[in-house]
Amino acid sequence: MLGASAAFWRLNAWGGEVLEREESPGLGLVLLGGEAGPTLIAYGEPGSAIPALTDLAGRGVIPARTMINREVYGALDEPLREHFGPNWGHAWDFFWADRPLAPVEHCDRVEFCAAGSAQMDGVREEIRAALLASNPISDAVGELDHLDWFFLRAPDGNIATVMGAEKVGEGIGFHGLGTVPDYRGNGYGGATMVGAVNAALERGAFIRFGVWAWNEGAMRLYTRLGITHDGAIISGRAEPFEELRGT
Repeated sequence: MLGASAAFWRLNAWGGEVLEREESPGLGLVLLGGEAGPTLIAYGEPGSAIPALTDLAGRGVIPARTMINREVYGALDEPLREHFGPNWGHAWDFFWADRPLAPVEHCDRVEFCAAGSAQMDGVREEIRAALLASNPISDAVGELDHLDWFFLRAPDGNIATVMGAEKVGEGIGFHGLGTVPDYRGNGYGGATMVGAVNAALERGAFIRFGVWAWNEGAMRLYTRLGITHDGAIISGRAEPFEELRGT
């Protein structure tokens, strides 16, 4: 499903000054003001999105950054790709869940610590080391002290897998899931995700997170666990993108 009724549109909070907004069954579109220039987010059917983007371009609206679903990107003609780009990258996919997942091995061993808590003080350096070893490109590295954390210890007592979380409105956003290389292949990543989803749904109405489009293995795992895949996104801007790759 594409458009304003899709989960991607309904479950994301678009922060900032709203300059323009359009919501219909075939399109969700918002233009947000910002210090670096406006950000355009459009998610919908090409038949609804292309006329809206053509109208914005015709009025001389040039976003500093554009984020659209890849179905719309595939339908852009060269002038529109140039106008809202010309550089395109940072493709990612949206996942969400609002119901508990079926248990898997190890998921009952997932632990939780809240940001700023005494428990977090005691495990902060372990979490940081595990995150840097497993997912150093994640934005969660810079947000370590602002996020809550789920983690799973291996039988030897070391933290094997970590994932950050934050509550925004009614939902919980996940960030930076990673398993330390020495502990991969044991199902710890999937177990941490299941344990985190089920615990988070006791605190929020839904969970959501993004996955880089190149990480097909992770997307297959999340789909197999029962998390819904809804949204294939790509961004455009004037400057080239540095495509990030995991370990």
